[in-house]
Amino acid sequence: MKKIILLLGMTIIIPSHLYAWGKTGHDIAGELAYHFLDNVTKEKLNAYLGATPIEGASTWMDEVRRDHSYDYMKPWHYVDYEASTEYMANHNENLVNELNKTITELEHKDNLNADKIKTDLEIVIHLVEDMHQPLHVGYPEDKGGNTIKVNYMGKTQNLHHVWDDGIIKTQDIGYEKCIAVYKTMRPAEVVQLKTGSVEQWLKESRSLLPDVYDFKDSIIDEAYIDKNTPIIEKQLVVAGIRLAAVLEKVLK
Repeated sequence: MKKIILLLGMTIIIPSHLYAWGKTGHDIAGELAYHFLDNVTKEKLNAYLGATPIEGASTWMDEVRRDHSYDYMKPWHYVDYEASTEYMANHNENLVNELNKTITELEHKDNLNADKIKTDLEIVIHLVEDMHQPLHVGYPEDKGGNTIKVNYMGKTQNLHHVWDDGIIKTQDIGYEKCIAVYKTMRPAEVVQLKTGSVEQWLKESRSLLPDVYDFKDSIIDEAYIDKNTPIIEKQLVVAGIRLAAVLEKVLK
């Protein structure tokens, strides 16, 4: 792992479930999705989003968190349930239900006005990306890793923030590195990733939690970072592939 120069006076951020991947991660996933889109869908997406680029759409749900009129959206960013249990269908306001509902709305977009279509696209883009951050499908007892304090690069942070932003920044994960990961994937794997339900995507992300929690004495060491960097890169790529598939489905 490359050596990191720590900035003195760095603010320790303790985010809530609202923050998934951080702005950098969302930007990467959105840019990847746009790269994977066919030209017809790109044109339609651009028309609906107007002056908002896909990166801006990716982070809209986080950007409005300061406006309390959007507080009703807070439960949509995550779905937590107890360890060693399976997700059971319910009518709660959570990541799974809101994502399924909004995709269905966009499939019937002829019934929606332009502003509603844009908002629904911003929601779907963000939530597909959230779904692929494992701690957004985590455990209620630690609020998706938010209450777990760890020593990361000499600073006290929480586990959720390490996965949202910490590893992405210290490992300089970006679009080009993720494209390199994509190029190693078999075509059949890419096709397979485009299929499946939101609930199946949830199950896949949830299966990564043992790796997320695999550290000792509250220390995130280099071995942990090196082991989980490829997982984060792959999850960003998978999010981009699946987001592109969803957008092609609802916009055609």
